[in-house]
Amino acid sequence: MLTADLSHVKTVEEFHKSIRTQQQVAHGKAYCDQHDAITKYMEECNSYKELGTHQGGTAACAMLTKPKYIELIDINHYKYRWKLQPLAEAYCKEHNIELVVRDVDSGSLASLGAPVDMMLIDSLHKPDHMKKELELHGVSVNKYIIAHDTYVNQSLHACLENWCNDNRAWKVHERGLTNVGYTVLKKNA
Repeated sequence: MLTADLSHVKTVEEFHKSIRTQQQVAHGKAYCDQHDAITKYMEECNSYKELGTHQGGTAACAMLTKPKYIELIDINHYKYRWKLQPLAEAYCKEHNIELVVRDVDSGSLASLGAPVDMMLIDSLHKPDHMKKELELHGVSVNKYIIAHDTYVNQSLHACLENWCNDNRAWKVHERGLTNVGYTVLKKNA
């Protein structure tokens, strides 16, 4: 994955635009389609959790929708802290968003937090790890789960489908089939 040059950005908006542009130049036009899914479905959500923050491109995307609560989980937020953290803290304070950032394995009990409306999974891209994340966190997600890289990695999409089969409250709602792809799960009303 590209580590974007973000030394020039001064706002969360600039950060998001720049990282998305750099990622799409490096990985192809539709690489960031999950950003559009986040923006679309966050219209119905007040809270967001992300498993696998890296530099924070999708975190910035979710932040720009101005939810009331954002929780970022990564085993190491070093690259997030380098640039997005000070911008995110100022933005969240200005827009009255509670921001929680934790350095912890997303498959561990220590990663459990508050219930959220939406969760993004973009951490360790292995089905066994994703299954553990879904089992741990899925019960505390109220509306949507989005997973990145599910077209290029069919085993991740299969993991999501299997989890939905075992958890009938959830269904595959949308699937992006360009570039690396994404999958959106929706909780049945």
